[in-house]
Amino acid sequence: MSTSLRRRTAKRAGLISLPLLLVAVAATPTQASPTSTPPSGTARTGTTPQAPPWETVRLQKIKLPATVKNAAAPAYSKDGKHLLFFGNIKADPAQNPDPDRGPLHLWVVGTNGKGARCLSCGTEEPLVGEAEQPGLIAPFPDGKRVFYGPYGDPRVLHCAPSVLNCKTATTYKIDTSGTVPAGGVIPPGGAVTTPSFDTGGATSPKLSPDGKYVAWSDFRTDSLLSMMIGKLEFTGDKYQVTDARTLNPAGPASPTDPDPRPWSDSTALFELKSFADNGRSMVYVQVGGTASGNPDLWKVDLKTGKRTRLTAYPEWEEDMAMSPDGRSMYVGIDSQRRHYFDWAGLMPFRGFLDAAWVGATAITEVSSSELRSCIPFASALLPADGDRGGKLVGQVVAPYDGGDIRETSQLHGWPIWSPDSTSVALSTQSLTTLTPASHLLVAHFDRAPSRPQPVASSAPGDWAPAPQDYHGALGAATTITLKGLASGTVTVTYPGQLSGPAPTEPRATYSDYSDDGKSFVNGTQVIRRSGTTVRLLNDLTLHGEHTGSLKGDITMDLKSRPFTVTGSQTAKYDGTTVTGPEPADERCESIREKLPRPTELDVRTRRSGGSVVVEVTSAYDGAGADQQDVDRRPVRGATVTVGGDRATTDRHGKAVLHPRGTRLTVHVNAGASFLSTDVPLH
Repeated sequence: MSTSLRRRTAKRAGLISLPLLLVAVAATPTQASPTSTPPSGTARTGTTPQAPPWETVRLQKIKLPATVKNAAAPAYSKDGKHLLFFGNIKADPAQNPDPDRGPLHLWVVGTNGKGARCLSCGTEEPLVGEAEQPGLIAPFPDGKRVFYGPYGDPRVLHCAPSVLNCKTATTYKIDTSGTVPAGGVIPPGGAVTTPSFDTGGATSPKLSPDGKYVAWSDFRTDSLLSMMIGKLEFTGDKYQVTDARTLNPAGPASPTDPDPRPWSDSTALFELKSFADNGRSMVYVQVGGTASGNPDLWKVDLKTGKRTRLTAYPEWEEDMAMSPDGRSMYVGIDSQRRHYFDWAGLMPFRGFLDAAWVGATAITEVSSSELRSCIPFASALLPADGDRGGKLVGQVVAPYDGGDIRETSQLHGWPIWSPDSTSVALSTQSLTTLTPASHLLVAHFDRAPSRPQPVASSAPGDWAPAPQDYHGALGAATTITLKGLASGTVTVTYPGQLSGPAPTEPRATYSDYSDDGKSFVNGTQVIRRSGTTVRLLNDLTLHGEHTGSLKGDITMDLKSRPFTVTGSQTAKYDGTTVTGPEPADERCESIREKLPRPTELDVRTRRSGGSVVVEVTSAYDGAGADQQDVDRRPVRGATVTVGGDRATTDRHGKAVLHPRGTRLTVHVNAGASFLSTDVPLH
């Protein structure tokens, strides 16, 4: 890590922009280098069955007026022909000593780069904070309003006669105070025998596609982050959120509830990400439950409460957006194949304490521009049903090109997709200034335009309780022995509310615990919390159909700035071994080498009469829960040229050409995700 970066980290450690799992505690990357030991023999290969083909991605840079210093977090307007974004104006250094970091306002520009203008200038104080992730944007369906603002202070901009012809602009604040129970006190219930506390927060708020609901995350002492949804109503001088409901999985029904699932599920760590299925569902990130230590994307049907796991790869995935046609999924934070967080999630087992330690890790990993700049995240494209148990690797949308600007996560959710599902608006970050580029970036996919699904109601069903009626197991003060769904037991000690100065020691002891009757967990997990220190100790083994182990001792000091962490953890699963996390200094020094570059194409040619048949595929290794598979698929939309003829590959990766000449070379270009290649035609 450079000296200047060290100074920036120390100076701005308190600037938290809430990309994931913001909690009241923190920790940081530890001092163990992540390594991966692949199994002996060759990786399992072959074309991934029933998987969509890779897509050809064309990146568009939209140039903005020279007065715009930074342009961050674009979102599509309702007509799909304009982008809303946060921008700041170049200022006199004498008046603004830190011009790279704000102030910021809401802007609009045509997708052709024309007509850029500031919408919120003159309506209120500008946004102040990190320019790289300044807030959230979502257009209302009426074309006259925009939901936008910082993570904990959302607001609505009214434009007359419309957003695209905004002659008069007024900003209204959003009041969420009525969604917190009186005094913030949650009465006892479920397994919690003493009052819990809701401190509010309204972090990372998201607008429903119909413009009638808003969802966010609150801080609670019995579940750390509580996912909330409520009605959004305009009262004339402000917006009010009413009828709040909780979207977390249900906690135990009583202190003696014998079912392990509510104890496990309600102690995972959650954060809302985006409305999906045009409002019918909500996607969120979860760490815990059936996959301890593994940040995964899940979806809950707002009407029925049915939950579906979307990603299962043993790495970090979050910040997603479902395409309007319901066919594709953008994943903004994805570290697949880069051995960043698999030291925590490689060995699958049911956890009962995740929120007690993962929150500390999350905030120190991703809660500032400095930290995010040193992480090998990249956005990826997956089918709407996810990675299918970890078998699919997400296609890297905008690989790193070796320069100063990297693509970084988009947090808006559904508004980053064009209405016809052919494009995604991306965010950028400078590796030197840590701010966004002065241009906007859009990824265009080689696919036919499609119609969006009909907008659905986001009204939650009766399954979603009011905040005062929800009780997570993390607030319980008890020791309970639970039977596995198939066999064995786990004995869990919950010390009550985790906040406060008194030391706590949540622990879980597994004895041949199994949910499927095929693989069995033994050993202990202990989290020692004292003052500003969180210590994670794992001594777990897995045997049966799958084998593995999790051995670690990691101490996170939350008081120092920058945070300090010592120790390491080694995870083994079905022959794969990883150790981490990597020290922050080492990761920062080598981040340019760790960011994904374009992937090679595999091109096969054959003559058929007077024609030439070209087949184009590509592959990502490291697929599968054990990271030993290869995800190979055909490439659709690649441009193939040979002997004066040109064609485009179909969904099977094939193109038929009629070249002229003898000694010919086949040239294939498949867009930003892949390296162009030339092969001789024999």
